[in-house]
Amino acid sequence: MIFVASNKGGNVPGGGFGCLLLSIFGLAAVYFIFKGLYWLLYWLSPGLLVLALIINWRIFPKTVKDWLKTLETQPVSALIYLGFAILAFPFFSLYMLLKAAGLKQLERMGTQFNQQQGSAGEQEEFTEFEEIESTPKTDLTPKQPVTPPELPEKDAQTAQAKEPPKPGNPYDQIFEP
Repeated sequence: MIFVASNKGGNVPGGGFGCLLLSIFGLAAVYFIFKGLYWLLYWLSPGLLVLALIINWRIFPKTVKDWLKTLETQPVSALIYLGFAILAFPFFSLYMLLKAAGLKQLERMGTQFNQQQGSAGEQEEFTEFEEIESTPKTDLTPKQPVTPPELPEKDAQTAQAKEPPKPGNPYDQIFEP
């Protein structure tokens, strides 16, 4: 089957104009969703920061230390991060809460892993072993000295006759004393 496009717009009602309107309405919907989320997080942000402080207080000094390190190495990026933290403060407070919860979970998983490793190490006992002599299957050392096979001798005259004569190199005269 051959697909033939028409100028009527295909499946989108109104053609290109309908697609434009749909895009504008979609962007407006995304704007209002983010505006409502910003407003909600704006009022919840003090509580989010307190929860982050309760969950893992170490993220605040770590975040400041990381920002100062970025300020030393990449000052423009550090200023952009600071601007984001100020202008989008509600989203930044949510980020700090999620970071605190994530680091706390990571610490729990690390301690759980260390406990499992410790208990596995205590349960493991060494087994007694017996050393067994091993001998190779085949003896690799030759019993008699091996002599290389003799190669047939060539006549010096036939070898020289087969070599083509080399043309004289004109640069040899330059390097002769």
